[in-house]
Amino acid sequence: MIVCDGDVGLGDWLDTSSVGPHSFSVHAVDYSGAETTVTHTYTVFDVIAPTATIVTPAAGAEYPVGAQLYASYSCDDGVGGSGIVGCIGTYPNGYPLPTDRTGTFTFNVDAFDGAINHGTASVSYTVVDRTPPQITITAPVEGASYLVGETITPAYSCHDDVDGSRLSCRATPIDTAPGTHVFRVDSVDSAGNSASASTSYSVRYAFAGFYSPLVSEPASADARAGDTVPVKFSLDGDRGLDVLTRAAWRPCFVTSGDSGDSSTAFGSLSYNPRPDRYTFMWQTDKGWAGSCREVFIVLRDGTSHAALVTFR
Repeated sequence: MIVCDGDVGLGDWLDTSSVGPHSFSVHAVDYSGAETTVTHTYTVFDVIAPTATIVTPAAGAEYPVGAQLYASYSCDDGVGGSGIVGCIGTYPNGYPLPTDRTGTFTFNVDAFDGAINHGTASVSYTVVDRTPPQITITAPVEGASYLVGETITPAYSCHDDVDGSRLSCRATPIDTAPGTHVFRVDSVDSAGNSASASTSYSVRYAFAGFYSPLVSEPASADARAGDTVPVKFSLDGDRGLDVLTRAAWRPCFVTSGDSGDSSTAFGSLSYNPRPDRYTFMWQTDKGWAGSCREVFIVLRDGTSHAALVTFR
């Protein structure tokens, strides 16, 4: 024997890289020149399971309620395999996944090849509530003004896309004291998301202007310098003698912040219930003769009221 050659070297691996029939031949020649070839056919079967890869949803991922999430996955049988004949997910590829409720969910993909080998992949993901509650304040509205003694009834609501109205919804007490106040509502849902909303409102005295001898601006009252000028007004009832936070005067037509600004007006405050009158007895100066002064009072509700007085 002088020749004995095969398609594959002696001791080498036969080709099993692809499924289907394969052949192996050996060619022999002896010293007399006689030769022969023997061929055997063998078949490679696919016994390897295909693989599935899930891109979306991602394993262990958290997604907010309402997120736009689309299934994305693929199946592969490898080089030389019998080929994918089925790639089936919990939802079809590209299909929107439901994210309308919270919880932990599982997404599966099953892969089948031409040899009916089966592979699978599975991931778990969580849909979480990251949206804060929505708060609506109907009353008091922003910038609302109420009179002292008027009933202020708050109206508000809290809503959550997940919890509905079953969540905490707490408001600060209504403050009916004179002045400007903030009404605030706080809400926390079952996932711990919090929100707050607020409005500002004011509580004012029912001030209707000064009574004689003062007159409404731009008119000016007449008085004798050095006399005590009664500054009379009503607040619709006895509101106590602490209704004034300041009484002051300044030269007429000088705005706040200009040089000269304002000076304290000295005097005393009293209340007479029969005519429902407050009276601030303003002590003037004899040196003001021939000039004009603007007297103004600042009430505890934060409002300021002024009148012009010309002195003779």
